[in-house]
Amino acid sequence: MLGRGVDGSGQGRRIHLQVGAPGGIRLSYTRIRIVLVIALAVSVCWSSLPLRSAGAASGPVELIVTFRTESPFWASYKTAEGLAVDAVARADRGLRVQRQIAARSSLALLTYNNSTSAAKAMATLRRNPDVLAVEPNVGRRLAWVPEEESYAGQQWWLDLINAPNGWNISTGIDQTIVAVIDSGVSTTHPDLAGRLLPGYNAVDGSSDASDIDGHGTHVAGIIAAQDNGLGTVGVAMGVMILPIRVVDGAGDIDVADEIEAIYWAVDNGADVINLSLGAEEYIQAEREAIQYAYNNGVVVVAAAGNAFNQVSYPGNYDEVIAAGALRADGYPAPFTSRITRVDVAAPGESIFSPGWDSFYGDYWDDVFYSDNTAVSGTSFSSAIVAGAAALIKSVDPTAGVEHIRSLLKNTATNTGGPELEAGSGAGQVNIEAALRASLDFELGETWNRTDEPVASGAVSRTWLWGQDPCDARYEAYDDTQRGTRLVCYYDKSRMEVTNPHDDRSEQWYVTNGLLVTELITGEMQVGDNRFETRGAAWVNIAGDPDDTSGPTYSAFAKLLNLPAIGPDQTILMTVDRGGKVGSNQHLAEYAVTSGPFIEQTSHRIANVFWEYLNSTGPISSGDTLIEGQLFEPWFYATGYPITEAYWARVKVKNIIQDVLIQCFERRCLTYTPANVAGWQVEMGNVGRHYYDWRYAVAVIDDTLKPSRTPANMTAEPRQSQRQLWRSRMY
Repeated sequence: MLGRGVDGSGQGRRIHLQVGAPGGIRLSYTRIRIVLVIALAVSVCWSSLPLRSAGAASGPVELIVTFRTESPFWASYKTAEGLAVDAVARADRGLRVQRQIAARSSLALLTYNNSTSAAKAMATLRRNPDVLAVEPNVGRRLAWVPEEESYAGQQWWLDLINAPNGWNISTGIDQTIVAVIDSGVSTTHPDLAGRLLPGYNAVDGSSDASDIDGHGTHVAGIIAAQDNGLGTVGVAMGVMILPIRVVDGAGDIDVADEIEAIYWAVDNGADVINLSLGAEEYIQAEREAIQYAYNNGVVVVAAAGNAFNQVSYPGNYDEVIAAGALRADGYPAPFTSRITRVDVAAPGESIFSPGWDSFYGDYWDDVFYSDNTAVSGTSFSSAIVAGAAALIKSVDPTAGVEHIRSLLKNTATNTGGPELEAGSGAGQVNIEAALRASLDFELGETWNRTDEPVASGAVSRTWLWGQDPCDARYEAYDDTQRGTRLVCYYDKSRMEVTNPHDDRSEQWYVTNGLLVTELITGEMQVGDNRFETRGAAWVNIAGDPDDTSGPTYSAFAKLLNLPAIGPDQTILMTVDRGGKVGSNQHLAEYAVTSGPFIEQTSHRIANVFWEYLNSTGPISSGDTLIEGQLFEPWFYATGYPITEAYWARVKVKNIIQDVLIQCFERRCLTYTPANVAGWQVEMGNVGRHYYDWRYAVAVIDDTLKPSRTPANMTAEPRQSQRQLWRSRMY
């Protein structure tokens, strides 16, 4: 932190950088096979796991089979290999290879000729009383981390603030601007040259914002060192830096220059301002400048100060998000102020970052005869928090100061003792949690609109999404910033935020995928134009999971190219479990007819489904219920129809009955005449069906469930006076 001539460690004003390892960790998406053995019954959101086809449409497919050790067969075979032979002999003839995964384990890995054989075997094995679980041998890959040469030197503190996981959501965008009001920033440093905007020199009024001390380059590098394969990366490596120099040739700062810099930063487009400087005097003119930023929606982050028993301004102003420093073990650093009001804390000791020196120039690692040491101080904790704020601004440009403060504080982690300690505020900043909380609000609002009235009992109708989220996770998707996107599974579908930087006011910010198309065609979408062949799903579209009479998604693959029937015709067409189409005159009693022809996919929608998709009812709008369209536009949730509507004999609650089924791109709709009003037309459980087809195990992680309510936002009091002061560097 800039101020009285020494840094926070007391080693003198000149700040140097510690020697780093000459080579960093280079990690790529690595395929890892992970086997999870569940030996005890567990309670999950989905009560049963329907069958899926695993692997590619052609070529060998592997299944992981867990046998029950308490079964009679176990006593005689004693090995999973023996059980596998017996069970699979009854299941399917396509077994190529079998092996026990671990010695004395009840776990076997079975390899089949193709996905068809594997799918049939899975169906049979899951009904076998000697089998506990059958799952596909799927791949895993590491979370994205940068491939920078010196990443290893900084990885420890990035891991502490959960930055790599947060980068699955965003690494920042160049429309987000962080003003670094400091000693200037090196314009030639390879890690920063591509991140710098034309700056300002508040000392002499020129445009020369180049570094005069080195402190500002460290701060800027911690915030936004770019992902270029060199050196290190910043917390928000995709944002832009607006460098503003306030340090004069003697190493001092005039508060008048700092005040001018704040106004200049706001007027020149800054979204976030970092102030790694301060002193113990309260100066109202400085606070007015910060209030100007606050009132214009600009987040000001400031260091708490490097004297543990002194207050520091501007960090102590209510409008500022104040950052304290933590040690690597999570406890407050010995120098961080215990007096300044602190919102959150971040690592502040031995922080590895890009550097600049008037003698050595730009550097990361040690140079010949240099005494570089990694930097310490609340200055660098402030830079980390400023980077976190910039990431939130990137995914939500309209977020106000108090909303961002709430997100950072409400998601912070207590990393010290049982109780939060003075100087650590709400705890250590958690970048992934803060970004997730920001997106969770949008997911929750999407759910609230139609399903909150159902959950509260205000209306009796089918769920659009489902009662509760079952699992939220990051899934690989090519056409995103870092190759992953956040998804949230419900019974009925999967919510997706493919581009968190899109306009949140747009209806399609949160979407639900083309899950039904993937289940029927067997092509899993992993990019806008890239698919992985998995094989059509042998999962019941409707009815009870153990039903053996109703059609599967695989059966509907045969119906995709059948022509549409004529207008206003009574629907008599039937489909059986194998996809064979027939007709039954007795179905005329239900008086269901063909509705409008949809040109985009050349199919007609059954009248009962068309009425549902255009129905009105109570929907949630903020804290009130209003009457409105359930679907705007009608195809928002379902997409366009990809088949005609067919009757099937389906077991529902252990009773075989007539059910009308029509599949759309995103959902399958069912019409069950025997159901009570409000529940005759339902969304199929596509979310759970797809999840099992893709993962074959319902893993529920409560820490990833989205919240349905936004963080509290409370504005703090502001004052107005004017005064000038003079400060020196810490």
